[in-house]
Amino acid sequence: MKKKTILLIIFSVILIGAIIWCVNAPYREVNLNDNLETIQKSESCISVHELYKDKDWDTMIVIKPYDKRTASDERIDMGYAGDRAAILDNTLFDSICTLLFIKGNKLVAFSSIYRNVIDFSSLSKTTYKAADKIQIINKFATDCCIYPNQSLES
Repeated sequence: MKKKTILLIIFSVILIGAIIWCVNAPYREVNLNDNLETIQKSESCISVHELYKDKDWDTMIVIKPYDKRTASDERIDMGYAGDRAAILDNTLFDSICTLLFIKGNKLVAFSSIYRNVIDFSSLSKTTYKAADKIQIINKFATDCCIYPNQSLES
């Protein structure tokens, strides 16, 4: 009977520890849907920084569907392994683009964006600085083309 009690106590401690660890894990996925809806209505060029303002970051990486090479880039310090696993899982689906927000080489946050909300796969580059300009028209994100005598607001 003592063995069962001791095993039950050990199991309980391990289970409580696992639950606490899971709750405190720094999973950094953010929801940008409301912000994207607001930005889409403007149809003007915006800085990439407008997409996510909650934390300080300097580079955005666009991971398009089936792009395991970029998603598994070891130069990006993901910290918590669950973030890299979630990002890699997203590459399996044609319906999702993932945006990584990076400061230096460390992941600050990421967002899984369904392509029927905004399609980021039409962007020409995979890496954007926070000051780079894009625009969202008819649910498609594109690079801003500035023609001579045209301002960013037009």
